[in-house]
Amino acid sequence: MKIKISDALIIFLTMIFLACKIDKEEGLYKTAVEDLKNSNTESAIKNLEKLVEQNPYSEYAPDAFFTLASIYQSLEGDSLRKEEYYKKAFEYYNEIIEKFPNHEKTPEAIFMAGFISAEYLKNYDQARHFYKKFLKAYPEHELATSVQAELENLGKTPEEILKSKGIEIQSHGMNK
Repeated sequence: MKIKISDALIIFLTMIFLACKIDKEEGLYKTAVEDLKNSNTESAIKNLEKLVEQNPYSEYAPDAFFTLASIYQSLEGDSLRKEEYYKKAFEYYNEIIEKFPNHEKTPEAIFMAGFISAEYLKNYDQARHFYKKFLKAYPEHELATSVQAELENLGKTPEEILKSKGIEIQSHGMNK
């Protein structure tokens, strides 16, 4: 089998391009991790978002999506801004779920998508969907017990949960 010089050159240049692309993605990810260590959250977000925008299926993408979700979930702000952060966190967890169904972080991403849906966005149908998806796919996972408890107590107040377990809370109001 003969390979023309032009074919060999194309193969060689393709390999160099791919190697450079991987190095660039690794560089963006490592820079973002350093930014987080140095409490430069804004720069970390920019680098991680740039990474997933340029190649949402790269080997660094699942970790980048997960880190972005965690960052947005922990950001502080007023109630409107906080809701937007939770929506953004949910979207990034969902990216992992949809794009990387077999990744090691997928079970936790499914759990967190359900948790954010229930606890912060008050979308109980969406939360139920993710919790059931989790239990179907990962019934033996270490989070399965927590997911089952979340599902059973979906939409209940802490007082309602305690009452369902036979624990009564006594109010200490002032009686005259």
